[in-house]
Amino acid sequence: MYLFTRSRTIDPGELSGAMAFVPEITERVRSITGVDVQAWAAVMSPEAGLVTWSAWFESLKALEVAGDQLTADSGYMKAVEKGDDYFDGGIVDGLAQVVYGTVDPDANPAYAAVASAASTNGRLADAISGGIEIAEFASRVSGQNTLFVVGATGPYGGVAWITGNPDIETLEAGESALMADPEWLQLIDRVSPAYLPGASQTIFRRIA
Repeated sequence: MYLFTRSRTIDPGELSGAMAFVPEITERVRSITGVDVQAWAAVMSPEAGLVTWSAWFESLKALEVAGDQLTADSGYMKAVEKGDDYFDGGIVDGLAQVVYGTVDPDANPAYAAVASAASTNGRLADAISGGIEIAEFASRVSGQNTLFVVGATGPYGGVAWITGNPDIETLEAGESALMADPEWLQLIDRVSPAYLPGASQTIFRRIA
């Protein structure tokens, strides 16, 4: 299973236009491709203004088909060109493969906590085994499904943990349960040498 993401940063002077454009273009993509694309905004995090579209694909072929459907649709392409004025900088695409956890097609999370890291040179095997261990522990203690994914594009050795939550209260409860568990802190300390300094966490809220 693959996770495809496309991210852009909103121009602060075009916030209202961007917030109207995001659900409109998201629904257009769903209509054209039949793929359950979701749009997320970074909240309570350093990446203020970041919008990320995400979709799950069983194979790269399925992703290719969806991409071809979009580029062949003139209405979609014109809408994208028009919406470019609402954003700063270019498009950043990402592709990751699920290594641990099962994607629930019926889940409809309102929030997602995404922790990102990169493996230390020569420690990729440890980073992946440690990542699986972290995801297993987080799922058990928080009560929410935590996926562990490894980047198929981008910096080599990039990994991420993704935890969907039905609401902000559930996200808060899960984070609190982990931080109160001494075994969680010991686990993080034990596996952290497998990752480069600078690991980060972002909270996303679904907006479409």
